[in-house]
Amino acid sequence: MPLTVLVAVVAGGIALVVLAVHLSGGSRVAEIADTDAALDRFMIDYPEVDVLRCILSSDRRDAVLELADGHVGLVHAVGSKYLTRFVNRGEMAAVASAAEDGGVDLNTGDITWPRAHMRFADNETARTVADMFASTLDSVANKRAA
Repeated sequence: MPLTVLVAVVAGGIALVVLAVHLSGGSRVAEIADTDAALDRFMIDYPEVDVLRCILSSDRRDAVLELADGHVGLVHAVGSKYLTRFVNRGEMAAVASAAEDGGVDLNTGDITWPRAHMRFADNETARTVADMFASTLDSVANKRAA
């Protein structure tokens, strides 16, 4: 078989496999349907925690959970799967984005997921989320953590 024909057959076969995977839903990007879905997903990995509230990002790729013991929970969509994290306050740095309304820039300090950018409905929600990662707790959170 001539080399040009072989290259064409291999390229065509690869294109057909990629198309089949795409059409069967293999390239679907995960989204968090609602706060209940985020809670359900977080509870799979951390069934022992009590969640006080869940804030879902406007693009439905992230959910930030305030936990009863003063910690923070994260659910992040990665491709077609979900990443969950149990975070100590102050372990990750989060700041409301100055460049984008409702944006939060998260520096995780983790080599596998070093940075994240989350988008929320408004600046107030973004500041609330950023404050959840702060190392100092307000008096209400201090009482819950004690």
